[in-house]
Amino acid sequence: MARVTTSKILDNTAISAFINEIRSIEMIEVCRNEYILVTTDCVQRETSERFSRETIDINYKNINVFRKTGDKKYDQALDYLVNRYPYLHEGELSAFLLALLDYELTGNPYFFITDDRKMREKICEIISSEVFLKIIGEAIHNYHFTGTIGLIKRLCQKGWFSEDDIKLIISDIKNSTFRISDKLIGELSGCLK
Repeated sequence: MARVTTSKILDNTAISAFINEIRSIEMIEVCRNEYILVTTDCVQRETSERFSRETIDINYKNINVFRKTGDKKYDQALDYLVNRYPYLHEGELSAFLLALLDYELTGNPYFFITDDRKMREKICEIISSEVFLKIIGEAIHNYHFTGTIGLIKRLCQKGWFSEDDIKLIISDIKNSTFRISDKLIGELSGCLK
C-alpha cells in the first residue's frame, strides 16, 4: 500500500519563521523530507517583500506554489474574507483557502500552518459563517491547523530532530523576534525527553 503524504500549507508567518527565526536548522528542508510543502503565489509575494531574491529562490525551490486566482469560488471567498477581516493579511487568507478548497473539501490530508494569532482565532468563526458557507457551497466538518511549534513537535515525534537540534531550535526562538509563551517553550523542551 502506498504511503499517503500529508501536505503542509504554509502561510507567510511560518515561512518567515523558518527563514529568519530558526537559523540553525534548515527547517524547510527537514519539512520537505516528511511532507509536501505548499503555499500560494500571494504568500510568495509577501515573503518576497521581506527577503532577498536569493533567499526566496533557495527556500521556495522546495515549496509548491499554487496560483488560485481565476478560480471563481476561490476569488469570491477571498474577496469576502479580505473585506470581512481587513486586519488579516491576504497571504494568510489565501493559504487558508487553498487548504480548505484543495485539501479539506477534497479529502486530501493536510495541515494549515500559521503563526498569525488573529488568523488562528478567526478560523472557527470563518468556517461556521453562513455567508462564507454559501460562497463555498458546502458544509465544513473539520479544518486542520497548527503553528510552527506544533509542526516542530510533530517532526520531533517522527524522529527528525536530535536532542541537540531541539536545543538549537529553542535557542534560536528565544533569541529571535518570534513570540512564544513559556508554555510552548516547555512543550518544545518536552521533545528532549
